[in-house]
Amino acid sequence: YFLFGFMISSFYALLVPLTEETPVRAALIALYSLLLLGLIVGAFTSSFRDPVDTTIYSSLQATPREVPTGELLYCSFCKCKVHKRSKHCRVCNKCVGHFDHHCKWLNNCVGGVNYRVFFMSIVVASCLTGLQLAWNAVLLQRQLKDDDFYQRVPHFKDQTRQGMLVYLVITMVVSCGVFTLLIHLVMFHIFLWYRGMSTYDYILKQRAKKAAKKEEEERKAKGEGATVTLQEARI
Repeated sequence: YFLFGFMISSFYALLVPLTEETPVRAALIALYSLLLLGLIVGAFTSSFRDPVDTTIYSSLQATPREVPTGELLYCSFCKCKVHKRSKHCRVCNKCVGHFDHHCKWLNNCVGGVNYRVFFMSIVVASCLTGLQLAWNAVLLQRQLKDDDFYQRVPHFKDQTRQGMLVYLVITMVVSCGVFTLLIHLVMFHIFLWYRGMSTYDYILKQRAKKAAKKEEEERKAKGEGATVTLQEARI
């Protein structure tokens, strides 16, 4: 939240005033504000939309013996029947339908109900930071080519050239870091969609791979130890 607050304030307080062309400035403000509004709406929608498995409302106080072996399973925490693609989140203390992951930034689980909104939110956030990064790079290039570039803006007349360079470099580094993380997150979820997996499925698969690899290493170590013992016995 601090980084996003810093980026938003630096865009309106630094990058916008440094933009000399009035049409370009107006277009930047309109596009950036539209993306920011979309991000806020998406984040609030993802945060406040309840992804709970709705089957719990019609199957409260069920017992394991009453649970069919088909689409429904029994949750020992909720003590009721839930969909087999659901998972009980211990943070939210509820079963989430088509569970993907618990997002601490939204303070909510991401599941079947709010996954699309969540994905669109991170796409919009990537576009927002990408726009800021690109225009930050343009203004930094102008500053490097023209020493008096910032002095044509009344708001920055009292600033030094070195100070302006530091401001632009810091905002660009922050924007680049956030943009890289968001693009990585977007590409990761595209990969999951392509493979037909959820984030939770991916985590379970990675855990299974690590467990299998560890078991294989232990088996090899035991085999090598047995071979050495047999050779010593022969000697």
